[in-house]
Amino acid sequence: MSFWGQIGLQESTSVLAVEVQSLYDHGMAVMLFVFSYVGFMMFKISINGLFSSEYLEKQWLEVLWTIFPCVLLLLLGLPSIKLLYLMDELELPEATVKIIGHQWYWSYEYSDALGSTYSFDSYLKADSSLEKGDYRLLEVDSRCVVATLLHMRGLVTSDDVIHSWAIPSASIKADAIPGRLNQIGLCFLYSGVFYGQCSELCGVNHSFMPICVEAVPVEIFTDWIMTNHEENRNNNAVNTYADYLFWVWKWVYKGGTVLVDVIYTLASLYVWWFWAVFYYGLYVPTEFVVTTSWSFTKWTAFMCVSFIKWLGWFVVSPLDAGTYGVKYVFSQIYIGVWYVVTKPFEFTFWVVKSIVKSIFSLCKFSLFLISSMVSSMSSFTDDGFKQVVMERLNTNTSKFLWIIGNYYKEHR
Repeated sequence: MSFWGQIGLQESTSVLAVEVQSLYDHGMAVMLFVFSYVGFMMFKISINGLFSSEYLEKQWLEVLWTIFPCVLLLLLGLPSIKLLYLMDELELPEATVKIIGHQWYWSYEYSDALGSTYSFDSYLKADSSLEKGDYRLLEVDSRCVVATLLHMRGLVTSDDVIHSWAIPSASIKADAIPGRLNQIGLCFLYSGVFYGQCSELCGVNHSFMPICVEAVPVEIFTDWIMTNHEENRNNNAVNTYADYLFWVWKWVYKGGTVLVDVIYTLASLYVWWFWAVFYYGLYVPTEFVVTTSWSFTKWTAFMCVSFIKWLGWFVVSPLDAGTYGVKYVFSQIYIGVWYVVTKPFEFTFWVVKSIVKSIFSLCKFSLFLISSMVSSMSSFTDDGFKQVVMERLNTNTSKFLWIIGNYYKEHR
């Protein structure tokens, strides 16, 4: 949670919150560069006494100040668009929490498991009921319980007016609109209690409907949800065996789909990694050195050695060396002029070929820089962090489905 005098964002408590905070740091770095440049230019203009009574045309300057802001917008836009789609994408969650906003409290409903409906209301805790360590105006009598590193979703709606269910530390903010369902991802990185408040003006007691989420390990969450469902099992829980078959089918289907996706993704990443390493790490530098710089380097080295030899000759016999140097310079100029005059087509073809090759090399290098920039901005977290998160997600998913499956076997 945030504290008095805190300048930065809260500590990230979910996977998407880590990406959001990294995007914030990335945007602040770009803004710092822009403000520094603009401030420096304003300071330089303010102390510069030179002026011009005529404004001359500068096409290249107009091109630069058009392209450069576009590059900055891409630096800010590409990762934010990707992250926006990631925050909205939820596939096959393992558990669902329905969140309903009221004037002025929240209701939580767990109804997608065990064939029963378990719901409760969450009210603000009175000052007289606060215990040591509780936060005033943030603590509630019944917390929303979720599992850590388990793919869960929240369905947010409202019963009367528009509310907003928000947890800043998890980068969660969803409007609760009457007659409409908004979904959010609930995948917390570690256990703990996380606070939020309604972020939409909903009436006179808007500031007295806090949000309190308690993230617990998947074993504790499964035991808690099964205990509460067993105590509140309703009359509709007659299709236990059918529900069990559905869960088994979902487990097998989801496991096979995830396995195929993981194998395909790993194979694609493996092939892409080898291609990128060999192409950009070996082929492109080797091609550039061999085809572009080798001949120029060899000619430069040869000319340097010849010039050193000529300097030694000039020290011994300055008249002969000077005469030879003048004749050599004029002969090279004569050869170049004669080549241009006698072979205009070959000269033109050589010039055009050199220009096209230079443009092609520049475009290829620009594409390489753009692709590197886009790939680096696709995610701000390293592969080690993603690997650990995916391993724990898979482990917790297996635990959750295994515990639920054993419960169905015992109570069918």
